Amino acid sequence: MNEPCPHLTDSEAELAFRKGTTDEEIEVALRHLFLWSYIVRDPLGRVCALGRGTRADCMQNALVDADEYATESLSQLEEEADEIRAFNGPWRIALWPPRFDADPRFWAASSNIFDEC
Repeated sequence: MNEPCPHLTDSEAELAFRKGTTDEEIEVALRHLFLWSYIVRDPLGRVCALGRGTRADCMQNALVDADEYATESLSQLEEEADEIRAFNGPWRIALWPPRFDADPRFWAASSNIFDEC
């Protein structure tokens, strides 16, 4: 699996990979003001990849990470039922767009973009 995106903190990655964490909880932690965010869940429901970037980067990285994860991890399953589900079940990508500020005028003013040069 690729290294986590440098835009993610350790606590964000830890939350996303924690067993039982819902997509909604992950979305709250991962959505970014300017970058797209994603997670990939394997057929067993486990998060196997996550990151941030442009939309195109997220889609490409999600597929590459999921492929590497499948190659490395799914062949090591011990339960036959899990193995059948893993190789025949659906993979799921959750992709979140940037979270824009509810009041962009406030954000723009606080960023000093209106300062005169």
